[in-house]
Amino acid sequence: MYYRYSVLSETGNEINGVEEGHRLEVRQRLKEKNYYILSLEPEILRSIRSCVEKKRIKAQNLAIFFDDMVNMLKTGIAISEAVFALRESSADALLTKALSSIEDDLASGFSLSKAFEKTKVFPWLVLNVLKVGEKSGNLEKVLEDLAGYYSREADFLRNIKNACLYPVVILCMLIGIMFYISFKVIPHLEALLPVTANDYVTTRLLLGLSRFLKDYWFACFLFPIGVILVFSRFKASHRNRIADYYYKIPVIGEITKDIAFSAFFSNLAVMQRSGINMIDGLALIEETTPHKFLAKKVLKIKDFISSGLSFWQALEKDTFFPSFVYYSVRKGEEMGSLDKYLESLSKYYFNKVSRRICVILGFIQPALLIFCAVLLLFLISAFIMPVYGNLSNIASGNVKF
Repeated sequence: MYYRYSVLSETGNEINGVEEGHRLEVRQRLKEKNYYILSLEPEILRSIRSCVEKKRIKAQNLAIFFDDMVNMLKTGIAISEAVFALRESSADALLTKALSSIEDDLASGFSLSKAFEKTKVFPWLVLNVLKVGEKSGNLEKVLEDLAGYYSREADFLRNIKNACLYPVVILCMLIGIMFYISFKVIPHLEALLPVTANDYVTTRLLLGLSRFLKDYWFACFLFPIGVILVFSRFKASHRNRIADYYYKIPVIGEITKDIAFSAFFSNLAVMQRSGINMIDGLALIEETTPHKFLAKKVLKIKDFISSGLSFWQALEKDTFFPSFVYYSVRKGEEMGSLDKYLESLSKYYFNKVSRRICVILGFIQPALLIFCAVLLLFLISAFIMPVYGNLSNIASGNVKF
């Protein structure tokens, strides 16, 4: 959320501007600068536009970009010429705009990492690894590692999307059919039902649901929006407390944990190959990981390493990490190939998540078919049973009008 503020500085000057963040966080930042707050109003239109606009480049586009850049550098093309060529061939509008800005900054004398940083669209991993690559003079290798990393991430995201596509499409169709039946079909059929229809539970439930959807259809759309707004207004500490229980949820929590492990070890592997030391790498992951339950574990590991323990010993101290993880890390440290073992751990968890998603998808598809069959049976019984009961009454001479 964006907020437009008007404040007074210590010298009495009025300062106007815009800040992004939670209202309490923005207010705190202004107070830390010793500003006296005159007004703090939300920028609704800017916030909506910010949500709609794409702020980050897709992993697939990053993988292609870095792979193409590596190939160009291997042929002896200069960085500035490679950026120009890639800008001309890019199909991503956000990447094209970023490369145009990078091209101008390189011409002005900025370093490659600084030019990337100024665009504010590249992930933190890219920025930090590029800085190390420039200092070590091993930029080509760094770009190759980034291409491989984002290629794996793109494959992973593609698997997730493919797994979710079928259930989401079926769910949307069911919701659409439910609204259509409630608005168009049931009102016409209701007039044909006998007076004894209310004696049947399924009929009462169906008619009640139909009336609710007709009278309060807007609640179905406002409810999820309200949940999102309420959750967004939680303090960061409350959101983090909720996040602590994500990985404890059966099945979903295990998959979330494995996804976090895959990203964690993959990031560490790239930073190890780039020359970033373990403590600095862990600090970067702790600050930027979206998995808050993992961030606390990373902070604990960093403290253990600072106290003199090796990486595998720090992992062994926390039961959150499986035993084979610190055995693999210990082997990597002993062999002097920690980055390769970390990469192996990342691939292991990547494959594990992919297998689990395939298994879950295998259960979801028949489960949805069964649900559709039950729903159809419910609809039929809600109308057939009263009509059949009335026909029975007619046959026995007990007709109720």
